[in-house]
Amino acid sequence: MQSNGPSPFAAGLAALHSPVLPLVRLVQLLYLTGPFTMMDEVLGQLTEPIDTGNVVYDTPDTLLLPYLPLLKEFERFKNAAPWPRIVLNEDQTEIDLFDSVESWVSQEILTSELEKINSLLCWHCQCTLCCAGPDTTMRQLFFEIPLSPGETDLFQLQRIDSPESRRHTAQCDPVLLRDGRPFYETPPALYNWRTGQSLILPRGTSCPHLESDKGYCRIYPQRPEVCRRPQIFAYVLERQPDLDRQVDDRILPAFISCRKLLAIWDCPYVKEFQEEIADYAALCGVEVLFKQNKA
Repeated sequence: MQSNGPSPFAAGLAALHSPVLPLVRLVQLLYLTGPFTMMDEVLGQLTEPIDTGNVVYDTPDTLLLPYLPLLKEFERFKNAAPWPRIVLNEDQTEIDLFDSVESWVSQEILTSELEKINSLLCWHCQCTLCCAGPDTTMRQLFFEIPLSPGETDLFQLQRIDSPESRRHTAQCDPVLLRDGRPFYETPPALYNWRTGQSLILPRGTSCPHLESDKGYCRIYPQRPEVCRRPQIFAYVLERQPDLDRQVDDRILPAFISCRKLLAIWDCPYVKEFQEEIADYAALCGVEVLFKQNKA
């Protein structure tokens, strides 16, 4: 992927080298220990460059402004607002409120930042690994593409939504049957599972929006959220619906604290820039895991 002249990956690598999370943690400390009522007041003070020792942020106030709604989560420590989530350790013991809020903010900020970084790196690879189901050399029988509400409208495919599908997940054993066969032995379709909706790509199939001859996505600007994040994922928190709790008249969503970054080894730019990804994770205070997905 190297060539003479400016690297097409320069913008993505620059973003990897200067993650916003170290700056966010400095700002949350300033807010919690200073005479501030609102996070807006802290940002109003950050008009000069800030050097954290590893990264220099030339315009910290401008950089942080898009994340202000997330930073306001820390205001609950000064206004006693209730926390509408449950965050647990891996042993399912509840973590304290500060770590819970900090983990949530970190997950959301990393997710947003990595979407931009992934897009900057992925676009130049001309790779279609994420757009196709497994081939005959792989052990997997299908690949699942999770979809957010409304994203199923992007696909003109058969929809499988029945009481039976809603009792299953794609990983259930026994598997969901479709027309008397395992669902992964039938054509690509949209499924409404117990855990939400997804596109299933069986062996030898591909996303209907993949222009396979030219290697590009026909709906790239409108592509689903999950397609914007190949192949570095934030796993500071992992959603655990089975651990949701009812408190008064509300259901509080539950999460497990993982504090990890997952990088999928199949991806060409993950292999090429593994050192830069590891450095990014270290700056963000999370552990990086390199994982082979398609095998």
